[in-house]
Amino acid sequence: MSLEMNPIDEADIESFFSLVEKNIGIALDLSKTYLIQSRLSSVVTEHRFTNHAALLRFLITNPIGVIHWQAFEAMTTNETSFYRDSSPFEALRTTIFPELFQKRRETRELNIWSAASSAGQEPYSIAILLREHFPELIAWNIRIFATDISEQALEKAGSGIYNHTEVQRGLTEAQIERHFKKLPNGHYEINPELRSMVQFKQMNLIQDWPLMPKFDLILMRNVLIYFNQNTKAKILKRLYSQLSDASSYLILGSSESILFDQTYQIVQLDRVSYYQKKIH
Repeated sequence: MSLEMNPIDEADIESFFSLVEKNIGIALDLSKTYLIQSRLSSVVTEHRFTNHAALLRFLITNPIGVIHWQAFEAMTTNETSFYRDSSPFEALRTTIFPELFQKRRETRELNIWSAASSAGQEPYSIAILLREHFPELIAWNIRIFATDISEQALEKAGSGIYNHTEVQRGLTEAQIERHFKKLPNGHYEINPELRSMVQFKQMNLIQDWPLMPKFDLILMRNVLIYFNQNTKAKILKRLYSQLSDASSYLILGSSESILFDQTYQIVQLDRVSYYQKKIH
């Protein structure tokens, strides 16, 4: 089905972007209009709209429903890879995990949250790092919670199956051979033991959060950059309450800063910054 190329009214674009921000928190302006063409084509085709303008007109004139959530999800960014941006993982290996293990040696428990986990590469990278560099923790109760707004991404993450290109992005051939099983179709399935370490759940950061444990480590990388300042502040307040104590860690993306929030203290570790509850 070929799509008719009709111009989209700016007012409709702004109304749609307002719906996106209201429902999933992502703040967009007219400079991001090109995303409508690049990301909503599948929704237009699947539901047989004549063009993108017709889809937007439907979305802004009808109550929120399934098609709306498909469009909202399509507007999210799910770019990821194993060990994406190696610096935080190096910090985890050399400093953060050793410190946490020392502080939690009595309970021998560790709760980790990978927020905006997309297709699962980040939480699985954490699981791989733990098994490769800290095998002595096999008897510990280590739980990795992984959340994302995209049900499609979570379905893929839960399967633990990736194509050859995906596993090659960030993993060595030795790691692929050690932690994955090659399937008859040429794809790779992650080791069941690593898969069992991760619990995936759908979550919208600007809506009510599910009941979760307190976390020793939270990774929310490259998420806050998509929200306005007010939404950032609300999420950071919630994150603060989810950290176990002042020795817990919050890691954001390399381009993100929360210096405006005085309840956190920032710690610089080589090329990585992390945040902890400020001790008053």
